Amino acid sequence: MTKTTFLTSRRGLLKGGAAGLAGIVGLTAAPAVFSRRAHAADTTLTVTSWGGDYNKMVREVFADPFTQETGIKVALVDNGDMAKVKAQVQSKAVQWDVIDAPAAFATSGARDKLWEDLDLSIIKPGPLVQAAAPDYMPLYLYSGGLVWDAKRSPDGKHPVDFAGFYDVARFPGRRVMRSLASETLEAALIADGVAPKDLYPLDVERAFRMLDRIKPHVSKWAATTPDQVNAIVQGEADFSYSYFNRVKSAQKAGASLDFSFAQTINSLDYFAVPKGTKNKEAAMRFIDFCLRPDRQVAWATRGYYLPNSVAALDEVKAGPASQYLPDLTNGKNVIVDSQWWSENYTAMQKRYAEWMLT
Repeated sequence: MTKTTFLTSRRGLLKGGAAGLAGIVGLTAAPAVFSRRAHAADTTLTVTSWGGDYNKMVREVFADPFTQETGIKVALVDNGDMAKVKAQVQSKAVQWDVIDAPAAFATSGARDKLWEDLDLSIIKPGPLVQAAAPDYMPLYLYSGGLVWDAKRSPDGKHPVDFAGFYDVARFPGRRVMRSLASETLEAALIADGVAPKDLYPLDVERAFRMLDRIKPHVSKWAATTPDQVNAIVQGEADFSYSYFNRVKSAQKAGASLDFSFAQTINSLDYFAVPKGTKNKEAAMRFIDFCLRPDRQVAWATRGYYLPNSVAALDEVKAGPASQYLPDLTNGKNVIVDSQWWSENYTAMQKRYAEWMLT
């Protein structure tokens, strides 16, 4: 029998590592029964992803090693559209086997009963920083912050926090805004003076009043995360919100981008399995594989993320990649409240999409 431990509190994210293991509960998992490799070779697992260099990381760190070990092929699909996931489940025509889901997607999908329960006879990750829900598994934590071109906007000529991003008098220039409401509403409220610790429940009307103020200065609406960075690289805009791994990849390609850790919005990313998939066992095996400490370390150092495996986090924090990790004890930084978004995501995204078009 294998004992798997989980941290049940959100405070695990703030403390991290082995020191954050107060309040552990144990779950007992039965031995897994796997299909033979000959059968697995006929299986193709479809995993949603987020495009660009992110896809390359998923391929290098997770997908290809998983195929080499199991014989199960992995196809990556650039699509995070939860409406399509819901349509697949409700029509009993599921095409995607594993969903790479930010917090708002994972929790709202759970509310709508779109996910299979996790099979703990297969998924046995060991100690985790943040607990699994019954039907979705935290994989890592990512950080969003402000991005600019260091040549076009040298020190003193660019914002480093959300108040600065909304201050078009002090920092004139074209803005990139995301086409997603989650994280965008948080940034708007912080820019209007709401302390990160007081964000939730979000004051939606106040957030949209701030969005009305910034809207005339938006030159691009980014539908994907690569769009956020590419808009700056290609000179379509001056300032954007995006993610450090995207900026780092652009820097490696020669772009003169910079990123601010002065204020970040941090959220967990999850894996979930759509209800009704024909490849349920293979999907669970893939999630288990991605949570292995060696895969989590490779993912964190390749993508500059906080891993959810305690063993991986301890190793990463002791290495050179630690300089790129957010300080979650910094009171200016935000941790997204996934429970609030589980209850409000659908309505907020609909309103935000309509607002963009007006």
